[in-house]
Amino acid sequence: MKLNSEELRSLYQRETARSNRRSDSDCLTEEVLARAVAGELDHSERERIADHLGTCSDCAKEFSAAKSIKAWADENAPARPIPFPAKANGHHRPLPEPRRRPLYLPYAIAASLLVLSIALGALLISKSRENQRLVAEANNRQSTHTAETAESRRLLEQESAARRLAEEQLARRDAAAKPTVLPKRSVAPQANVPIIDLSPQDAGRGNQNPTAATVQLSPDTDLFTLILNLGGEDSSRNYSLEVTDRNNRTIWTARSLRKSPYNNFTVAMRRRSFPAGEYRLKIYGLRDGRRQLIEEYAIRLTY
Repeated sequence: MKLNSEELRSLYQRETARSNRRSDSDCLTEEVLARAVAGELDHSERERIADHLGTCSDCAKEFSAAKSIKAWADENAPARPIPFPAKANGHHRPLPEPRRRPLYLPYAIAASLLVLSIALGALLISKSRENQRLVAEANNRQSTHTAETAESRRLLEQESAARRLAEEQLARRDAAAKPTVLPKRSVAPQANVPIIDLSPQDAGRGNQNPTAATVQLSPDTDLFTLILNLGGEDSSRNYSLEVTDRNNRTIWTARSLRKSPYNNFTVAMRRRSFPAGEYRLKIYGLRDGRRQLIEEYAIRLTY
């Protein structure tokens, strides 16, 4: 199983702690730690201390803390020589026990970390609140934009509906003002086309509600011809024909109607354009610049 650096550090500190050893008599005293930090050890002492620091995490921690305090003291105080004890008989005299100084650096570091953590927490809270405010403003702008877009769409739909209604009304007025003209269609020649000869008296001429003459056609008839005979001579210059349905609604008109030498008119009609029902055919003539009704025929088409 592989361990990461954090797990290795925890394992080292746990296995090399003083509490796991039977005796701590081999641990470094404060005097030795001070001499090690000050660099006053000879070669053999340095090797012994290095070996001990590799097997005792508590001494290594204290050495690191003392070294940090010395570095901080060197940066903030003038350097001064460290007195060495005089030799007696070629050996160092024992150094007096140094006065113990409290180690303030770990507490200062902890306090600094606490202050830094509080500052970072306050900064994170401020940034979080600022982000929430920006998100709220963005949501408000989005809501406002959505409302404006919906209102614009509603106004456009109302305008389009009003335009369509106006166009429909205008089309209805135009349709009421103009007679319906059936479109012209190109057709092939047809044989056996029925011809119906109508006289004014046969088609109820002259009555306010003339009786319609019945025109019976076979089911396979598509094209049929009506001969509209006049009841007397007429000297109008121009003629026109108007076909209306039972409700007197104009469904077809023909201008420039020509009278034959036999004093009649011919009209070819298609079954698809004139379904079964009653129709009135009105012939108008132009006399002295005025349009006058000459003849009227009422017919009932049955198929």
